[in-house]
Amino acid sequence: MIPDYSPARALLASARRHPDRRSLVDAVTGEEWSVREAADAVARLATVFADNGVGEGTRIAVIGANSPWHYIVHVAASWLRAVTVPLSPRMPSSALASMCEQVGVSWAFLDEVSRAHASALSDAGAQVASFADLSAWVDRATPIGHAPARCGTELAAILFTSGSTGTPRPVELTHEVMWWGSTNFREGFDYAPTSSVVGVCAPASHIGGFNGTSMDVWTHGGTLVTLGFPGSFDARGVIDAIERYGITMMFAVPAIVRAILDELERGGGDLSTWVRPLIGGDAMTADLAEAMRAAGLSPIHVWGMTETSGAGTVATPDSGAPAGSLGVPFPYVDLRVMAADEREAGVGELGEIWVRGPGVVSGAEWLHTGDLATKDKDGWLHMVGRAHRMINTAGELVAPPTVERALRSLDVVSDALVVGLPDERWGQIVAALIVPSPEGRAQASSMNAEALSEALSDALAPWEKVRRVLIVDTLPTTTTGKPDPVVAAHLLNA
Repeated sequence: MIPDYSPARALLASARRHPDRRSLVDAVTGEEWSVREAADAVARLATVFADNGVGEGTRIAVIGANSPWHYIVHVAASWLRAVTVPLSPRMPSSALASMCEQVGVSWAFLDEVSRAHASALSDAGAQVASFADLSAWVDRATPIGHAPARCGTELAAILFTSGSTGTPRPVELTHEVMWWGSTNFREGFDYAPTSSVVGVCAPASHIGGFNGTSMDVWTHGGTLVTLGFPGSFDARGVIDAIERYGITMMFAVPAIVRAILDELERGGGDLSTWVRPLIGGDAMTADLAEAMRAAGLSPIHVWGMTETSGAGTVATPDSGAPAGSLGVPFPYVDLRVMAADEREAGVGELGEIWVRGPGVVSGAEWLHTGDLATKDKDGWLHMVGRAHRMINTAGELVAPPTVERALRSLDVVSDALVVGLPDERWGQIVAALIVPSPEGRAQASSMNAEALSEALSDALAPWEKVRRVLIVDTLPTTTTGKPDPVVAAHLLNA
């Protein structure tokens, strides 16, 4: 028999086995669904989708702070083999419109805070509706009259990730790839989906929030708690949600974990149920691991990317992995560290991480990740950095060319060179050497990071904000005449 990776079929089976278990929780509104209610909402929404012409291959965007609707929409879409496109509401409207056009989005659903994007998305050809519309439609609809489609190698979701040029790049994930990604997590550190309570702290537009343990636990009858606090990150709200709902597992980037620990020290709280804190998106430093252990937490470090459905390597508390190590590959991931001449790198030799496996979009072919690492004498992986100058700030990837182009668009800037600088809290920050234009030279004294970021607030995402600036007469260059980011970093750190 052909394998079936349908999340809708999994959820319906869970509803039959344990209908009254808590399934979905919106930590902001307090709204809750049982497994039976969640499955019913999915079946009703599938009816609405079918009545409006949604079918195999239809692209449906979901844009908003983390909410149960991200997951209800995805599973309802899978019923008809439609495709979910989760997008960050923090992106500029123009960028969201461009991404929707690029992948052919037919429908876009927005939360209340994201309604400012509606006009741009409509102009891009999408039919726009709100999360409130979804709720009203579900209330009025009847459950769809046929069983969910079987799902295998059909496209399930499209997630955008930053490319080396700075242009957001769509990654196509099949149902099979997403299923194997979740399976890697389940077998990589051993959890029971039906008894797990997962907090979704990472944005649902990222693989760390969208798939992995989130989709696995929810569709198999566990509990998913969405932490979609509007505006800035709410560390106190996360601590309160862990206490209130007994969250047992949650993925977070190091910067978020630091914010939680800082708030815990200020205001107290009980994190004892959070027995599987998954840390990824950036290296977990020794001091962060120590701080987590001091708070009674046993961190599980994971490395992955959208193309691996989030699962690349894992370092569990009892693995013996040295501090800062990426650990070892997940059970169904083949991994090599390859030198520039395409041979396996020796001990301590820098190389690029190559991966393959059923949870990798490349399948049996090696995926060149662009991430640089070494292996120590015991075989442990250690991340060195990212190829193509990518900046990782609090788990968000920033492509320097994107910020450079935006800076050059300002009348006061003639040229710019953007680099990432180490930062204890954020992992890296965005920093820039600025060559002012003749007009800008007269304003050089007021040409600071805050002013430049404010001027580019409509052009750049919040995580692309320039946090350090140095005014120079000319940009440093290599012997070949290209801008030299190494020298730039030294200047900015001086």
